[in-house]
Formats: sequence, C-alpha cells, structure tokens
Amino acid sequence: MKKHQKRLLFREITMPRLNKNQRLIAIGMLEAGLRHVDVAEHLGVSRGTITRLAARYRVRGTVDDLPRSGRPRVTTPVQDRHIRTSHLRYRFLPATSTAVVTPGRENDRISAQTVRNRLADYGIRARHPYHGLRLTPPRRRYRAHWAHQHLRWTQNQWNTVLFSDESRFCLDRPDGRMRCYRRRGERYSDACVLERDRFGGPSVMVWGAISFHGRSELIRVQGNLTGHRYRDEILAPVVVPFFNANRNVTLFQQDNARCHTARVSMRYLDEQHVRVLPWPAFSPDLSPIEHLWDVLDRRVRRRDPQNADQLEEFLHQEWEAIPLHEIQNLIRSMRRRCTTVVNANGGHTRY
Repeated sequence: MKKHQKRLLFREITMPRLNKNQRLIAIGMLEAGLRHVDVAEHLGVSRGTITRLAARYRVRGTVDDLPRSGRPRVTTPVQDRHIRTSHLRYRFLPATSTAVVTPGRENDRISAQTVRNRLADYGIRARHPYHGLRLTPPRRRYRAHWAHQHLRWTQNQWNTVLFSDESRFCLDRPDGRMRCYRRRGERYSDACVLERDRFGGPSVMVWGAISFHGRSELIRVQGNLTGHRYRDEILAPVVVPFFNANRNVTLFQQDNARCHTARVSMRYLDEQHVRVLPWPAFSPDLSPIEHLWDVLDRRVRRRDPQNADQLEEFLHQEWEAIPLHEIQNLIRSMRRRCTTVVNANGGHTRY
C-alpha cells in the first residue's frame, strides 16, 4: 500500500466530525472550484466525507443533520419553563426537591438529573456560591453613595491615599482548589487524606499599608489590637513617619474596625494632622490592599513554611519582594471598583 493511501486510510479511521462551520467552509470551497481531495486535505478529513457532504447538500440544500428521534422527553414544555422559573426565583433550591413535586409523562415523578438537564438547556448550572458579607439595605445605600461620591476622583487623587489593613495568615489553611486523585475505596487511606489542625493551627496576624508611591513595613500584631496598642505600635511608629517622609501622600484609609475608630486613635491622627478617608462598612471589595493579601499568601505558600516563626519570616521577605508595579495596578483599579459598586446598587461585586 502506498504512503498516500495509508495516510487516507488512517484519516478515515480517526476522522473527526465536521461541525456546522466546517461544513459551510467545505461547501464554499467546493463551489469555488476546489477538488474534493483538496478540501479534505485542508479540513483534515477523508475525501469520502467531503463527497458525502456534497451529495447531501445537492439533495437537501442544507448542511444540517437530519432530526433524530432519541429518547422521548419525560417533561412537557410547560414543565420545563416551570422548572426554570422555580430555580431562578430561589437559587438554592435543590434539584431533588423539584424532582419530587414534578410528575413525568409515565412516572409519578422525574429524576433529579432530568431537572439538571432541563436547567442546563437554559444555561443554568449548579456552582459553588460566593460567600459574601451580609449587606443590609442601609449598608448597600451607604456603599453606593460613597462609591458615587468618589466615582469622579482622578488617578492623581487616588495616588495620595495610603490604604491600610490587617490580615491573619494561618500556617495550615484548607485550600478549596486542591483535589485528590484516588480510586474507589481509597478515601480514608493515608495517601489520600490531607491532614490539618481543626482551627488552622499556628497563625500570624500582620498590619500593612500601601500607596501608589510605596509601602509601609509589615508589622506583626500579637493578641487583641486595642485602640491604645494601635496608636502606640502602628500609628506612631509607622503611619505618621510614612506621611512625614512622603509629602505626596495626604489621605489615610482604614476600615471601621473598633481599634481604628476608637477615640484614642482618631484623636491621635487629628493631632498629627493626618486626614482620614471616610470608609463604608463591610466594603473589602473597595480596598485594593485586600487583593495584595491574596498575592502575599500565594507567594508565601509556595515556600511552604513549617512553623509560625518561618511563616513570619517569609511574610516579611515576600512583602518586600512584591513589585511596586503590582501595587500601582491595584491602586489604578479604584475607579473601576467604584463603578462596579454603583452599578450593583451597593451590592456584592466581583472584587
């Protein structure tokens, strides 16, 4: 058998199915005068495929497949619309609950998989829900009002803000993206069990701040952070010197944690002539430093710390190693964040 014939035989055995676009392309090439073998070579299929496609097109005038009978549907169109409406009204409604109350054409009830299939026909699929903070109507109104007020801020105005926050890093935190590949019956074997402490094990809480022009040092916070400790351990030794050394930074952002809004903290900032940016409650999506904590966490986990001291050491090292342009990109996102909150009427956003 010649090499060309072997290649054609191999293509017939492993021939891919042409989609509608490819079929239309094939018909167009044939009408343009190309040979069947050239069209087949271009699309990577056998010449017989193109020949049969051309014959069907001459007879039927279309490249679409003929309708196939398949398994009869057990639900009516009315039931399909009712299933869709029910799950759009209550997004956490289980498919099993809908199946119990939906009769089939021949059975008393349909299966849960049938419900999932009908929802999939409408582009509705089960996904892990986003876990967000509880946003009451007053909180939503204030978030939308704040975002609308700052929507027209220029980039130069955002560049004058020092964004600050605390974050806790656990040595052993479950990762929702991690998967285990195992065989049936191996769920509890040692090789397939991810061991961790129930409450995350040792942890390190740190405070940090970022601006368009740089970052503060990373401060470890031990125990409960009170207003007096916040003033003596963070504001006095870090924040005020940062403002004195960076004259182009004129606004200080902090969330509404009790130690931040304590009278002793606010009085000290006022005495030091540090202007505080009013901040809406329950709005981590508006603060760019929240995303930097995630960047820092991923960088530290790649180094696999073994104890709390090593975790703290890696946190300090990776904090200083984060490129300034990444911080600047986060600051540049402030206008987009405000726009997203306004469009969501103060609700949850992708940030």
